[in-house]
Amino acid sequence: MKVETILIVGAGQAGGCAAETLRAQGFEGSILLVGDEQHRPYERPALSKTVLTAADDNECFDAWLHSSDFYATRKIDWIADGVEKLDVTHRTAMLKSGRSISFDKCLLTTGGRARHLPGTPVSHHLFTLRTLADAMRVRQRMVGASSVVVIGGGFLGLEFAASARVRGIDVTVVEAGEQLLGRALPREFSDRLRNKHEQNGVKFMLGAKLIASVEHAPGVTLTFADHASQRCDFVVVAIGQEPNEELAKASGLETGNGIHVDAHCESTVAGIYAAGDCANFPFGSAGRRLRLESWQNAQDQAIVAARNMLGETVEYRPSPWFWTDQYDWNVQMLGMLDGPVDQWIERQTSNDRTLLMGLRDNVIVYALAVNNGGELRAIRGLVEEAIQVDPEALADLNVKLRQLERKAHS
Repeated sequence: MKVETILIVGAGQAGGCAAETLRAQGFEGSILLVGDEQHRPYERPALSKTVLTAADDNECFDAWLHSSDFYATRKIDWIADGVEKLDVTHRTAMLKSGRSISFDKCLLTTGGRARHLPGTPVSHHLFTLRTLADAMRVRQRMVGASSVVVIGGGFLGLEFAASARVRGIDVTVVEAGEQLLGRALPREFSDRLRNKHEQNGVKFMLGAKLIASVEHAPGVTLTFADHASQRCDFVVVAIGQEPNEELAKASGLETGNGIHVDAHCESTVAGIYAAGDCANFPFGSAGRRLRLESWQNAQDQAIVAARNMLGETVEYRPSPWFWTDQYDWNVQMLGMLDGPVDQWIERQTSNDRTLLMGLRDNVIVYALAVNNGGELRAIRGLVEEAIQVDPEALADLNVKLRQLERKAHS
């Protein structure tokens, strides 16, 4: 059956990339891009950075995925509405507005939602940071504020902390673990990143368990087990996100930490696909499943899903890549820090420029670059193809990394 209508549920970066790819690959049928935000698709990294630090409210956001006329010129029907019910058998979707849509194939790019502290709803003093509307509310609250507590020492929490310091706000970061980004960074670099923040005036409470949050007119008082109470003007909660899988589950798709898909991004129901933060996909050769929350994954998985919806047979086999900007550091990570590492090798040219690589059986399985994206790109092929390298040559600053890659392919 020729596909006439493709429904994309979720109008974020993944949904927008998928719609663009469908048209670029020559699909001439109807594309319905449905999202419950009132904004056209945008990229989220700016929400914790330039949105919060820009001097002018009218110029604080310019991270739209496409121009304002993109969807009209490509005949993509962007609908600012939510999907209430998805009938995958009869291929119909009921929108919250009451409109019914028929489709032939469907791509779920429903993303995720910010986790909240139990029993503490978002308020004038307590914020999450997931959507553009969230970021604009936080930006407004920062005006005139002198202090903030950040709950969560992950990437989002630390990016916000850096932005708040740029605005001159006193920042305390509270992390339940004993180190920052314990699952994403090696301990040594985690400590360096903490030191970078402390040099910029951020205070930390590690191993801290929140037991009470009380709001009052001026702000919030937080009480912790085995730590001093903290009083601040407002609180930003950055403790991760939960995948928006409820619609898929109610529709009979297999879910669990996201919507389960195969290597081609197809769910357990034929013709229904998923991509982005909400998709749980097979990763590696050991039967492992993974859900990635990153700019790269939202884009690349959506592209693969769109191509497969048009009849191609493309497997999604990513080499996870993440990045974060904090102060004058651009930190990029390639690969996964998900097992033992035999040795660490560092190519450091200054305190603010380095490349740290973790090897297993002489294969680079993880690399982290600070202000050194070029060097990271130079070893990407070695990581993706699991090519063994000479550790001594890798550590020698006189040896160009691209030479190692060329030698490995010769």
